[in-house]
Amino acid sequence: MRELRTQRLLLRPFRPEDVDDAMAYRDDDEFARFLPHIPQPFTRSDAEAFVAVNMATEGTNSPTFGVVLGDTLIGTVNVEVDEAGQSAMLGFAIGRPWWGRGLATEAARAVMVWAIEAFDLRRVWASTDDRNLGSQGVLRKLGMQREALRARDHVGRGGEPVDEVVYGVDVT
Repeated sequence: MRELRTQRLLLRPFRPEDVDDAMAYRDDDEFARFLPHIPQPFTRSDAEAFVAVNMATEGTNSPTFGVVLGDTLIGTVNVEVDEAGQSAMLGFAIGRPWWGRGLATEAARAVMVWAIEAFDLRRVWASTDDRNLGSQGVLRKLGMQREALRARDHVGRGGEPVDEVVYGVDVT
């Protein structure tokens, strides 16, 4: 995995020194509201494990890029590639202090373009909690169309059943 640069961001592999920044932006109930897999509170131990797992994705078909603004790690963009199907799932998460600035779209677009070329993709898709209107807006800005609703797809942070929406785009 290489580094990618956008107008405002550096997207790069994770490093051990990312622990403090990861802990800072992920230890936020509002950030994690639609991400029930992220423990709250998000402890130093959680941050160390998160960074270690993401460092291990380099050179795989499921790379995770750290999103860096200035000198601060502010989030992630990842892809999970299905080589046989020439498709990939795109994921992204940007810390709340940086919401509303177009940074999620900028970062996700850069990784999407890179992945299409790097893995010879024909399709990119993503899913999100149906209540997460911000993420749905990012997906539309990336040219994706809403394709499906998965009713009661998983259990949310409060134990409630959650509907998941699927977006996708054919890139060939």
